[in-house]
Amino acid sequence: MLVSEAVKGYLAQSPRINVLSTSSNRGEANVALFGSPVLIDESTVMMMLSENRTYANLRENPRAALLVIMPGTTGMQTEGCRLYLKVKTIEDSGPALDAMKAKIKAKVGNAADMLKHLVVFEVEETRPLVDMGQGI
Repeated sequence: MLVSEAVKGYLAQSPRINVLSTSSNRGEANVALFGSPVLIDESTVMMMLSENRTYANLRENPRAALLVIMPGTTGMQTEGCRLYLKVKTIEDSGPALDAMKAKIKAKVGNAADMLKHLVVFEVEETRPLVDMGQGI
């Protein structure tokens, strides 16, 4: 699925809040805050993960949902989008992982050292954060 200009805009804004939801193959849900999701082309998002529950879930179940949030002063003023994702690849080494990690390290310093996995997702569907049938 090709993402809209609105979705591209949300993924380019900073600061923003990114919340990724995953579940294991047994349906055990997890939700976590991430700073690293990046749109790399018209239909692909990548992000870095450490050894965590999100990574374990994605190894078992490739589907995830990402909320991209720009908070407003009230719930109805909050903007953003939902992306429904499917894992394409998970890389544990290589130049793409090293490059992404270096960019993150430039922003957050040594905290980036815990990042071990580069996950590349296909965007399967997008929706507005607050969906009143307006599309995105």
